[in-house]
Amino acid sequence: MTNALATRPAPLSRVWSGSKIIAEDVEGDDLGDVLQLHTDASAWWVMPRSDEAGRELRRAANALDLDELAIHDLLADDHRAKFEELGQARLVMTNAVAVDPDTAELSAFPVSLVVTDRALICLVDSSRHGFHPAQLLAQKTEQLADGGVEHALQFVLAAVINTYENVVEWLEDCSDRLADALFDERPLTKAEQLWAFRVRAVLSQLRRVTDPMRTVLDELVAAQPKEGFLARRWAMISQQHHRVANAADALREALASVFDTSLALADLRMNAIMKKLTGWAGIIAVPTLVTGFAGMNVEFPLDGTAVGFWVYAVVMAVAVAILYVAFRRKDWI
Repeated sequence: MTNALATRPAPLSRVWSGSKIIAEDVEGDDLGDVLQLHTDASAWWVMPRSDEAGRELRRAANALDLDELAIHDLLADDHRAKFEELGQARLVMTNAVAVDPDTAELSAFPVSLVVTDRALICLVDSSRHGFHPAQLLAQKTEQLADGGVEHALQFVLAAVINTYENVVEWLEDCSDRLADALFDERPLTKAEQLWAFRVRAVLSQLRRVTDPMRTVLDELVAAQPKEGFLARRWAMISQQHHRVANAADALREALASVFDTSLALADLRMNAIMKKLTGWAGIIAVPTLVTGFAGMNVEFPLDGTAVGFWVYAVVMAVAVAILYVAFRRKDWI
């Protein structure tokens, strides 16, 4: 029996009172009826983003006296993080993220929350991105028994921030690998440069998601009582997000340093190559000068004699040897 419960799919909604589960997988008007029947109960409801979910959300929003602008914000896909209080409801629009480590592409998908004193409605597409708030909330029965809907909201937002943290950890690993390549005292290869640009694009997208969430969490914390367990937990969630956002900002500087260092190493390598080419060109110029002089159609000592040939050959060899030794001592070749 225990194994069957463990493998059962998580419910999309739950109504509970304390540690007692009253109902599961009830939606819409049925959920409202259960809450009216059990006045001490609370509920969470995770709605997959779809046209049908949009209609259900409109009916729930009408019951909560939410206007059309609020409904538009909840259903929007423009990845804007926002917090708003309307009457008895709080609206939180945010985004969870996921990165494909093979292609270095970041996916951001909206998470919309409607929170009242007795219910939490979460609108999210969990089918493709591995972000499953229903499964998370179903596993937090004991915690929700004590903290109610406020704890449910905290768990969902903490899970969203965890997705940021996972991407930041991946970015840090990528940055470390790129830095290790530079420690070999060589510039990045073309493939490594393309990868670095993809990583930088992921970081830019992540920062566009995390920066607005600073304001959202600050407003959520400011709206809470200043003391108590819930206030401390809100503060912890806000601090976690600030750490992740600051780490993302630091990574921006780290990746910029990687590019600058790679360019500097490329310049050093080019300078070394040019110095060696110049040194060898100077050495090769000596035989060219001597043979050019000896080949002129004018009379000069030892012209046309075997002794002259060997004299000029020795002059070329000695000059080349002297230049070679001098350049080697100066590390020019």
